[in-house]
Amino acid sequence: MPYNLIIIMINNNLLDTKTVNFNEILSSGKIYRVPQFQRDYSWSQDNWEDLWNDIIIAEENKTPHYMGSIVLQSNTSKEYSIIDGQQRFTTLSILTLAIIKSIKNLVDRGIEVAENNERIEILMRQYIGEKNPSSLTYSSKLFLNENNDSFFQSRLIRFLEPINTKKLIDSEKLLWGSYEFFLEKLSSKFHQNGSDYALFLNSVVGELMLFIQITVEDELNAYTVFETLNSRGVELTSTDLLKNFLFSQVAKSDSDLKQVKEQWKRIIDIIGLKDFPNFLRYYLISTRKLITKDYLFKEIKTFIKSSEDVFELLDKLEFYAHNYKALGNPDDELWSEDKELKGFIVLLKVFRVLQWKPLAMVGLEKLSRTDFFKLIKSLVIISFRYNVISKMQTNEMEKIYSRAAIKLINGNSKSITAILNDIKSLYVHDDEFKNYFSVKQFNTNNSIDKKILRYILYKIESQLNGGADYDFESDKGTIEHILPESYSEPYKVLFSEEEFHKNIFLLGNMTLLEAQKNSKEASNKAFPEKLAIYKTSKYKIAADINAETWTSKLIKYRQANMAKIASSIWSLNF
Repeated sequence: MPYNLIIIMINNNLLDTKTVNFNEILSSGKIYRVPQFQRDYSWSQDNWEDLWNDIIIAEENKTPHYMGSIVLQSNTSKEYSIIDGQQRFTTLSILTLAIIKSIKNLVDRGIEVAENNERIEILMRQYIGEKNPSSLTYSSKLFLNENNDSFFQSRLIRFLEPINTKKLIDSEKLLWGSYEFFLEKLSSKFHQNGSDYALFLNSVVGELMLFIQITVEDELNAYTVFETLNSRGVELTSTDLLKNFLFSQVAKSDSDLKQVKEQWKRIIDIIGLKDFPNFLRYYLISTRKLITKDYLFKEIKTFIKSSEDVFELLDKLEFYAHNYKALGNPDDELWSEDKELKGFIVLLKVFRVLQWKPLAMVGLEKLSRTDFFKLIKSLVIISFRYNVISKMQTNEMEKIYSRAAIKLINGNSKSITAILNDIKSLYVHDDEFKNYFSVKQFNTNNSIDKKILRYILYKIESQLNGGADYDFESDKGTIEHILPESYSEPYKVLFSEEEFHKNIFLLGNMTLLEAQKNSKEASNKAFPEKLAIYKTSKYKIAADINAETWTSKLIKYRQANMAKIASSIWSLNF
């Protein structure tokens, strides 16, 4: 966090900041709560390893280790919400429990029973919480969010193994995994001396792990700090920021908060947590303006000013979430009754092109099924020409699709013709397309290249064979390299090694061939023998090959002819 921002906030009594160690955080008798809408525990083994290594280095060098910031919002003089830092705080608490459990194990083995029981009592009071005189259970100093707290209180603090770890939710598995990880590390570091464990917790973990503790008075300032920390690349994501901001806007009403949480969960369940930032950006691109991932949260804050705005945004996100999900999944029920439309979605996925999605998301809402079909077919052709064959820059593509989507959603594009006119500058014209196609190579050792190559060869085959309908994904035909992939003897007299490597993956050197003819008959045979086999193929793209020998010149000539065919297959008339 910038130093000058901290000073400004302090001068305006917005926050208090100080450097504290883990002991100081927990020795004050304060209670710390992870807000119910904060994300679940998510640290995994890489994070645990990093933390353990940092602690060991600090111990060996006898120097403090900076853990980063922890942002607290004061609820009362003794109770604080953890706005940022819950993952680190929780993991250190789990490490603490693992240390205490290690001492309990010594007691169970009859080692220094009285002394170690006393150590356990002291450490539990200092780090975990006070014992309730009625129930004789410990009242925690740390309370996690609603998904994790029950497991933390009922299992970890009580040192009880889960009944069935397979049935735990993912975040509970991580909590338990962290506990077991540290138990293993501790067992290999220490042996039969409880004082070593206690000293390690007090003097190393407790004293050498330092935080910048930032304490704020209200929610507004909490999220100002939240956002500032995020700009530094601290562990918060745009998804975390948005969720917490939206929840904070309705937090004064329990019923509103419950409704927002349920709707947020539905959206995340549809999209998936990992893909949500992409979805959110495409939503904003298609409805408001072109924006990068770094500015998602800032853009949302420009138009979310009330609880009504929150509900309106979530309603729209939930609606578009279904569209976004379907556009990325050919097996979605939305395409179940239209085989050809489903095929277009398959192709866009095979092409690994995404910039079209904002326009298609809006198109699903605003266009008739017939016009949407025309749009998707056009997007396939444009993507094939622009991205797959010509490999042009995608920045311009994203701008044009965004402008077209916004015009469509605002009612400024009244027809499919108008929409296609809005994006026609992305259509690579025939001469340029044929030039790119004529030199295109596909590495058949690459699964993505291979799938696209099969699609191209089958489309050309269909054109040559009177529209024969093959499914490029399921048909049993194989890709045959006319000049074989291995630099075999019959071809060494025709191609230098340099020419061989230049030609092997050119489209003009590829054909379709039945699997048995490819592997058992053609293989690495000399070209005249291969040609005889090609003439028996059901695939016209192979049977039509006609040459006395095979050379670089013929490969280029054949590919130029394929380019002419391709320009008519992947064609749009604006």
